[in-house]
Amino acid sequence: MIDPRLYELGWDDEWTEAFEQSGAVGEPARVIRHDAVKVLVATASDVGQMTFSRSTPLAVGDWVVVDNETVAALLPRRTVLERDNAEFGTQVIGANIDVVFVVFAVDRPPNHGKMMRFVAFAGDVGAVPIVVISKADLGGADEYASLVDEWLPGIEVIVTSVDTGAGVQAIFDRISGRTATFIGESGAGKSSLVNALMEEEVAWIGEVRESDAKGRHTTTHRELHRLPGGGMVIDNPGIRALGLAAEGEGVEAIFDDVERLALECRFRDCAHVTEPGCAVRAAIDSGDLSEARWDAYVKFVAEQDAAGRRAEERERDAAARRDAVSAQKARERSERLGD
Repeated sequence: MIDPRLYELGWDDEWTEAFEQSGAVGEPARVIRHDAVKVLVATASDVGQMTFSRSTPLAVGDWVVVDNETVAALLPRRTVLERDNAEFGTQVIGANIDVVFVVFAVDRPPNHGKMMRFVAFAGDVGAVPIVVISKADLGGADEYASLVDEWLPGIEVIVTSVDTGAGVQAIFDRISGRTATFIGESGAGKSSLVNALMEEEVAWIGEVRESDAKGRHTTTHRELHRLPGGGMVIDNPGIRALGLAAEGEGVEAIFDDVERLALECRFRDCAHVTEPGCAVRAAIDSGDLSEARWDAYVKFVAEQDAAGRRAEERERDAAARRDAVSAQKARERSERLGD
């Protein structure tokens, strides 16, 4: 029998089905913080630390089954927010997230490429991306929001100020009954927004250097917070660089106009350079599609392709390591039998 208090943590009937199908013995719980060799989890009635197997990597937001102060099983993730890095590989930032708020502050110049990258990154997992313009009390928020509408047509924009309370209720409304996270550069105001939503100081707020408006250490770990009135929020450390997922849908979502044009080209394998009947080049020539937007699309697709190649290389390397381990075990077994 599922304790109804689990629903306050984001549980639903689909999770009940996943739990039953897992066959794991124990109690459902949600990972609310990851601390090296242990995780802090919330069950229907309590919060406590649990050990887990290193062979089962966990992330904040995961639903797990716990038994005897140990994570016995990980329920299949619905969404995974992860960062793909050419040097360090894939890093999971959070799991089972429904809404991603991409936060930009008015006290720093709007950056077209960075804004599109963050929104594409958010959409890669299938979560709903929403752009948040923070620190509106400093002025210039309307102009900033207009740029977002121009660069990211169809993406919802919420203008906020924790000092005046503007936009906070709108964020509450989007989170109600769901799990959300805030991403954006350090100092953009993510932790201040989480504190405003929580109605208390749950996320430490760092100073911001006046010289470049960049925050210091605003949040140093990821943690899942339960909001008063319903909903969950994962507070994230500032993210300075993001890699796009190899097969994410974020790029297609923010460039759906370009994707639709490409479908109208005469040739299915059109490279959109000099081919006759190219709908993309025709739109650029007529001014319906800006050269800058097309260049951004080409850049993002190339990066996505590169991420795909890196993922394939990592999988080949992992498979080679598994084969080597299996071969070594086979040799050792053969030697034992020979003795």
